[in-house]
Amino acid sequence: MDDTILLFEDEGYRTLLPITYSRTAADIRCGIFTLRERLHARYGSAPAAITRRYLADVFGVGRWPLQLLSRNVPLLLVNSRLVDIACLVALHDAPLGTIVVSDDGNSGAEGGTLVAARITPALASAVFGDLLDQHGQRAMHELLRYCHVLTMRPRMLQFPWDIVEHNASMIATDMDLLDPAVYMPLAQHPQATACHAQAIERILVHPNAQFEAPVALDAREGPIVIGAARIEPFSVIQGPVAIHDGALISGARVRPGTTIGPVCRIGGEIEASVVQGYSNKHHDGFFGYSYLGEWVNVGAMTTTSDLKNTYGTIKVTLDGDGQVDSGRLKLGCFLADHVKLGIGVHLNGGAVVATGSNIFGIHFAPKTIPAFTWGGERFREYRIDRMIDVASKVMGRRKITLSASQAAILHHVFTITSTDRGIDPDDTPTFDALAGEVSWRE
Repeated sequence: MDDTILLFEDEGYRTLLPITYSRTAADIRCGIFTLRERLHARYGSAPAAITRRYLADVFGVGRWPLQLLSRNVPLLLVNSRLVDIACLVALHDAPLGTIVVSDDGNSGAEGGTLVAARITPALASAVFGDLLDQHGQRAMHELLRYCHVLTMRPRMLQFPWDIVEHNASMIATDMDLLDPAVYMPLAQHPQATACHAQAIERILVHPNAQFEAPVALDAREGPIVIGAARIEPFSVIQGPVAIHDGALISGARVRPGTTIGPVCRIGGEIEASVVQGYSNKHHDGFFGYSYLGEWVNVGAMTTTSDLKNTYGTIKVTLDGDGQVDSGRLKLGCFLADHVKLGIGVHLNGGAVVATGSNIFGIHFAPKTIPAFTWGGERFREYRIDRMIDVASKVMGRRKITLSASQAAILHHVFTITSTDRGIDPDDTPTFDALAGEVSWRE
């Protein structure tokens, strides 16, 4: 396809905070791929992206990427919160100047959501400024004046728990985008005899995957995809599951609906969860129906609850929206990028730990922890220079350098979340164990 593929953010990134403080929704893993990776696999070229200003150097193409309009080819605009890209097929069959609008209110705003558009560069220029400022609604209403409209309800991310909700089905959907020249049936792998496999025909593996007997692989409930990862003895993997290159499964029980991103270390038990990448949950402890961002480290025996004793639905506190009822009976925690949890920390269902926080020395953690929080029995602001120093060391252990642009993102998030903390170094927090929340003494 010759179209220029362009990801854009809209107002909906706000209800995905704090996960989207340090990345776009298009770079959240759901299924085997992120949306950016999914489009690359489908169309054969990496999409460009326009993002919030402070993310543009890492995740976008600069603040004013006017070069995207210079080619005399159609632009395929794709909302960064889109999960299943099947709806884009209809755009290719429709006349140029067609948009896809979802009417299910998943942007949190009235009037529908702009999902995608295939338009000329001239028409794109009319809404470019709105998209650069994440005004998806404004752009949609402008395009409605000129474009043919297709109304659909594709899967999109509105709230953090949607990542968990869609993950299992997207693993199965993404199987069709895997390169058959890279992945092989398990039966053809030279170490297949190390595995006790059920529904072996539904298991695809990378030639460089390592299996150390005995390993149990059960794909009866869904497919299993294993990249160039190492699966240590006594690991149990039940599909649907995706495990990426460089991951280490250390005698873990990986339950259905789980995606393990690249270069993660996983032990204990994990179920129906997404680990974005470069994160460690290497020791015993349970995580279920949860999302762990990049560069997260979870100490031994740290565990999340994913079910209330009352069997009621689980509420989650979202930035700027207060408590929102997820409507889910089972829901774990959401750990943003660069979160560190010490040993033996217990997290309630619906717990949210925002970017860069380092929590330790506490048995039950507060249900909501602001970005760049340090401590446990006493909480302080985590100094940004110290946090970045730790992040540099952690990334260096994986032979990755924290770039100046990545550090600038962390500095910006530290600044825009400062009012969330409101922590005086001499204050002692009071903790309500029943509510699972922390309050600060003025």
